[in-house]
Amino acid sequence: MKSELAILYERYAKECWLYSLSLTKDVTLAEDLVSDAFFKLLDAFATLPEERVKFWLLRVIKNHYIDITRKKKRWHIIPLTKTTAQTISDSDFSPLEQLLQTEEKIQLYHALDTLPQDQQELLYLFYFLDWPIKEIAALTNLSLGQVKTRLYRSRKQLKEMLQDDPTKF
Repeated sequence: MKSELAILYERYAKECWLYSLSLTKDVTLAEDLVSDAFFKLLDAFATLPEERVKFWLLRVIKNHYIDITRKKKRWHIIPLTKTTAQTISDSDFSPLEQLLQTEEKIQLYHALDTLPQDQQELLYLFYFLDWPIKEIAALTNLSLGQVKTRLYRSRKQLKEMLQDDPTKF
């Protein structure tokens, strides 16, 4: 029988990794952040309510990422590659459909990369991880209104970028 920690890992590891990847744009660093978060969970597990585990893990990942970037004194963003996008792509489609979806995803990810980090994070949490606005507000320390406004502006900016010159990305 699996331990509770193993079950939580199976439940949240992929989502944590995707969130971490959205922050870092680096597969290796994303994996490190996730493993560090789950390692910290070992200490906090006894006092943490199960319904808060996912939120807690993502908050630890974000805080650790901020610490790393502060130490480097600059943002270290690595462009998303085709290999990374293929790692994320779905495998339930034909090879041609996968190729088209991969190309569209790459185009979208490159357009997202041009947005400021805070806009990227909001869009990723809301659209890729399907987080409710209330949880996004709690994670980012923003009000509900600020999150809604920033999501709207980010969507609008992304849409304009993709409509102006989709081949640019």
